[in-house]
Amino acid sequence: MTVGLCTWVATGCEAFAEQDSGEVDVGAIRSGVSVASGTVGGKAVWAHFSNPPAFAGRDYTIITELRRLIDSTPAGATIRGTIHSISIDGVADSLLAAQNRGVSVSVVLDGKNATSTDPAVATIKKLTNHRFCTNSSGGGGCIGTSAAGNMHTKMFTFSQTRDPNGVARPYVVWFGSSNLTYASGPDAFNNTVTIYDAVTLYDGFNANFSDMWNRRHFSGNDYYDSASGRGYYLANPADGYASPEGLNQTDTIVTRLNDVTPDANCRLRIGMSFVTTGRPEILAQVKRYRAGGCAVWMVVGGDSTDGISMPQSVYNELLDAGVNIRRKDKVHDKFFLVYGKYGTSYGYRVYSGSQNWSQDALNENEEMFVKMAPETGTVHPLYNGFYNHFNDAYNNGVTCSKANYPCR
Repeated sequence: MTVGLCTWVATGCEAFAEQDSGEVDVGAIRSGVSVASGTVGGKAVWAHFSNPPAFAGRDYTIITELRRLIDSTPAGATIRGTIHSISIDGVADSLLAAQNRGVSVSVVLDGKNATSTDPAVATIKKLTNHRFCTNSSGGGGCIGTSAAGNMHTKMFTFSQTRDPNGVARPYVVWFGSSNLTYASGPDAFNNTVTIYDAVTLYDGFNANFSDMWNRRHFSGNDYYDSASGRGYYLANPADGYASPEGLNQTDTIVTRLNDVTPDANCRLRIGMSFVTTGRPEILAQVKRYRAGGCAVWMVVGGDSTDGISMPQSVYNELLDAGVNIRRKDKVHDKFFLVYGKYGTSYGYRVYSGSQNWSQDALNENEEMFVKMAPETGTVHPLYNGFYNHFNDAYNNGVTCSKANYPCR
């Protein structure tokens, strides 16, 4: 069964065949969508996805693409990267090889990596420009000063490299959910987005990198400040929003999702590693979408022993609101996929990055949450790629109900 998203073509709403959440082949292992590409906001964009069950438990799609970007960077160019964790030797080897051929390579890493004996970390230490972030409270953040904070951003910028078609392009940014370790990289469901010829976004991400490199701290961990423009990078075809933000202010994700007016044509899909009670504003936002008539599906990580990675109070509220939830092992994604009404017209939009549904992601960690420009009309390849990636996990997940918590 399929359902049409709308009937009001005159208002800019475009029909798109959706699979009803109640009629999916739960037992099937899909082939796995690996790549989606197209033009968003006039810029070339590629998305890459990992789907471990489709590749015998380990999908190198994202890692292979990151290494290709690094290996394609010419002498005299610049690579900057933020690494939460690394144990995949090949990425470290590619970064060192880039430095050795004349590329300027600079990376910042979460402080916990400093004492690691992993060979990949040993290789990173051979880079002339590398820094491990620590603070006086014992945390691993670069900007944040919380003892519990982490440098959790997964981001690289390239002053010049080549796209997957071999075309040389400047001002390239790469971001997403994947770490550079096996457990939370190729062994998990993840996504990354690469945008080419995006000089304004490139400059913004590099400004964020520089603040991490220089360990700029702010009272109350209040780095994101829209009034001053700090941690706030408006660009084409994406806007970036950096954490941490001071307590009891806004919620980075909620404020972005406020762009949508929920109605019966709206569709929201959420891929999330875990959910906590620490972001009540996101919970309220999802319930607002449902109250407005929006259909909502979620796939959340967990395992068959402990069940879904979501507390029962949030789980029950979401189910009571009519949200369709499934648990799938090894989901490490952090994305919101929306078809909805923006102003007076409908659009297809991807929101992604490194932010989990947790308080520390908002107020303590370094994170990057990215709102892509909307795709409109009948062609929306980025949205379609994330839609298929979502279904790769959701369609093979365990259906959750109040009766079967914790949804093992």
